[in-house]
Amino acid sequence: MKRVLYIVILFISTNLFGQEILIVRTDVDSTRKSFVTATYNFSFKIVLKDVLNCTSVSFVLRHNQPEFIKFSNFKPYEFSKNGSVFVYPWLNPIDGYVRIYSGILNGDTIGGKGINNPEVIEFEFTVSPDAPSNSIVEFYFEDAEAVVTENNIGKIIKLKSKPTLYNVHGYVNVWPGDANNDGVVNINDVSTVALFLGYGPNKPNFRSFQRIHSSTNWFPQSCLAWDSLASTFADCNGDGEVTINDMLIIPLNFGKTHQARTITSNYENIDEEKLVKIDNFIETTYSIVSDEPIIGFVAEVEKINQSVNSITFNKCDNFRRNIFIKSFETQDKSLIILGSTNNDQLNEIHIGISNYNRTIFGRGITREGRIINANLVPNSIVLNNENSENNTISFFVSLEYPIVITIYNILGELVTTRNVYSFDELYEIIRSKGIFSIKKINTSKNNTPTILILTN
Repeated sequence: MKRVLYIVILFISTNLFGQEILIVRTDVDSTRKSFVTATYNFSFKIVLKDVLNCTSVSFVLRHNQPEFIKFSNFKPYEFSKNGSVFVYPWLNPIDGYVRIYSGILNGDTIGGKGINNPEVIEFEFTVSPDAPSNSIVEFYFEDAEAVVTENNIGKIIKLKSKPTLYNVHGYVNVWPGDANNDGVVNINDVSTVALFLGYGPNKPNFRSFQRIHSSTNWFPQSCLAWDSLASTFADCNGDGEVTINDMLIIPLNFGKTHQARTITSNYENIDEEKLVKIDNFIETTYSIVSDEPIIGFVAEVEKINQSVNSITFNKCDNFRRNIFIKSFETQDKSLIILGSTNNDQLNEIHIGISNYNRTIFGRGITREGRIINANLVPNSIVLNNENSENNTISFFVSLEYPIVITIYNILGELVTTRNVYSFDELYEIIRSKGIFSIKKINTSKNNTPTILILTN
């Protein structure tokens, strides 16, 4: 009974799914099997699935883009060591497809045992340097058959197949600073660089490429697409790897567009999920020190101890000038970037950073695009470590309500102005809207203080 059931299951599975012929990449790991790269060779093996006692295989392998994808070589496998291999590539002038006519015999005579699910042959191809990026290469089997032995008699079976598609990574144009390739240099490009930090020659099983005659000037620069296409654009300075230095190119070219991109802003719908939350108001004021004026600054900051969860920017003097400030967290470091959006120098501003009080060593970029050493040097502790939050809260409680609050985004642009009628209402705004910085200004009009609030 069990034997009959097994035969029925085998028959159903064989006829339902059928014997297949497959393409399996051999030149790269699974993370890179979906694309091929200009100027590089790629290879794959032909494998049969659910084919038992196979003694020979024949097929025609068709592919498009013959002007860019060139057949290079083939390598016989163990399957044909006692047999023979026939391979003939031919370009059909009518439909423009290349067809590789192939026949592989394993040398067994009629009734021979054959091989189960054999790997039959490997093909190698070359990708032309001028292969269009993001184009598709399609491989498709025609007339695929195998000879198998059943009851000591040879039998021809048809092999099912599916098209195999590869995306072409060719040369793309990189605009220095447009790290997400959306046509405009803005604060979102900082996040993109942070996302791809570490991509480059030190990343295992990964290919990246330097731009030839790279520049930080604003013009399109040709670069061979990396294994991760998106990370290609995050290499803002063109040295072949994504580091925090690439963030410096963003303030250098901030606000510039290409492909006639138009910048639009909408402060009516702020994504509160992305706003930075203030845990306390303990901060140190910092000044930027460098040998020359700079318009951008980046640094990696080691965390002092486990109690320091983050470095947040709670205050920025002269914030109505166009300056952006952002930080990113890793397990043991904080990555900091400051940038001017209109080429104003940063050396004249003062920054407030919470939970830190030591010199921060980093790099800066000049208006001319040169990267130099630069530091954030602490000036003074604004609020002490023990009762800073209580002091801040006491200040808000002591205000005579109603008060006026004005909220700006991190570029110093007005988001909203509103009246607040109690401390509880103000505190809820601080907690719910993720206040990035708070700056007090006393106005003489009706002796009503105005609270300027900087949000991300």
